[in-house]
Amino acid sequence: MTRHVVVIGIDAAEASLIEQWAADGTLPNFAKIESSGCKYWLRNPMRTLPGTIWPEITSGQSAGKLPLYFHPRQLHTGEARRRPVTANELNTEHFYWTVAARSGCKVAVIDQVQTVLAPTFNGIQVVEWGLHDPTYGFATDPHSLGDEIRARYGVHPGHPTRSCDAHGETRDGYEQLLRNLIKGTVKKTELLLDLIARESWDLFTCNFGEAHCAGHQFWHFHDPASPAYDPDAPGALKAGLRSVYKQIDSGVGALLNAMSSDTAILIFTSHGMGPYIGGPQMLPEVLARLGLSSGGDSAFARGMRWAKTKALHMPKQLHPVLRPLLEAWPLKRIQEGAGSLLDPLESPQTRAASLINNRCGAIRLNMKGREPFGSVEPGPEAERLVDMIRRELLCLKDPRTNQPIVEEVVTATEVFGREHHEDTPDIIVVFRTDLGLLEECVSDSVGLIRVACNYRGYPRTGDHTGESRLWILAPGMTPARSRKEGDVLDIAPTVLSLLNVPLPEWFEGRPLSLSS
Repeated sequence: MTRHVVVIGIDAAEASLIEQWAADGTLPNFAKIESSGCKYWLRNPMRTLPGTIWPEITSGQSAGKLPLYFHPRQLHTGEARRRPVTANELNTEHFYWTVAARSGCKVAVIDQVQTVLAPTFNGIQVVEWGLHDPTYGFATDPHSLGDEIRARYGVHPGHPTRSCDAHGETRDGYEQLLRNLIKGTVKKTELLLDLIARESWDLFTCNFGEAHCAGHQFWHFHDPASPAYDPDAPGALKAGLRSVYKQIDSGVGALLNAMSSDTAILIFTSHGMGPYIGGPQMLPEVLARLGLSSGGDSAFARGMRWAKTKALHMPKQLHPVLRPLLEAWPLKRIQEGAGSLLDPLESPQTRAASLINNRCGAIRLNMKGREPFGSVEPGPEAERLVDMIRRELLCLKDPRTNQPIVEEVVTATEVFGREHHEDTPDIIVVFRTDLGLLEECVSDSVGLIRVACNYRGYPRTGDHTGESRLWILAPGMTPARSRKEGDVLDIAPTVLSLLNVPLPEWFEGRPLSLSS
């Protein structure tokens, strides 16, 4: 091993804002990083399976190989009902820090997204102390470290519940959330400085999650073009996003000042943040009106969706009581009769169902031999159905402008090849982002459809963009002046290459060149 390596992730921070605010002096530490490091524009899966962005970063495996596109509630082959990805379905041996630890490196890993503790680890691990939408709960290795963190730092102020959506959409609620995110960033920095000083780590990898929550919740205060922009909002809320980024900048600066001179530093933004455009929320109703699915957007379906969302945000100990109530057999029969099954693949009458896929749409065919209630024959019948769905989706127009709202409809095979993972959705739908808020569509086949992006309990006005960046600062490295490109898949192999750790065979990325 030739040097120490520190990796700092900033979850869902919009890189273009970082660059803008670094240039105007708002983010002085990022200004130094911009001038003294190599910067890479990174490709990512944000136009295919956006939910695989962090698994791609942490494992070096591409979206088509990973069955991890929507951790809160996704479909698994052989099952008709969507469910959360469980902790034991994550391969901890594929995390790049586990590979480093198995190779003899002393490793500290803090707050990596959608991960769990790796067993028999050479170092320390902190999982989900301060993340956006925690998935598996706070845990540490060693276990005593968790007690120490609770005693010294308490619960992360910005994440007192399972979601940053719990502000009630009131001015007081937003102001309290902003204070908590800033306070949480301060505490996160203190925790990271504490842990990095405890050992001469070969690899120290950490993540700031506060930008993710801030982007979802404060975009409409930041962006005058947002439909929800309030010109009379307090100045502190209008500057809320900037304030969180400034505090993260301060935290990054403190970490950089704590590094020894032989440290290689990687700082990256996973994916970006911009206005909530929408589009995918209309797919269930589109498929229902095409006669393909029992998952339309009836009032009953919206009510059930709201109930399930609220249930997910309640304490975990209540989930065993609530789940049977929301999934009872009589309730399913009522939903089926109303044409609004929350999981349409539970019905043999369904031919294609919409799946949640973050900023992109996704569709799964109810294929015979693959799905429990399959109704579509593989081969020519499935191909004709795909062609029909593609044709109908490309005909959808924005009634305000008469412009098509769908930019691209592709199949998993077209994007990932025939060897893609069997859990991958069959069809991926990319909606246009240049038409403003997409809450209505119209075509000759489906008529006029209107489905709001937000619903009660889900008040987000910011959504993800495809902007990913990586900055590398290493001893003896000359800052690059020309544009350098890579892929988020390259982060893991670059880290291990800097540590002189052999790259595992499953990596699909490559170590990035540090020369200018």
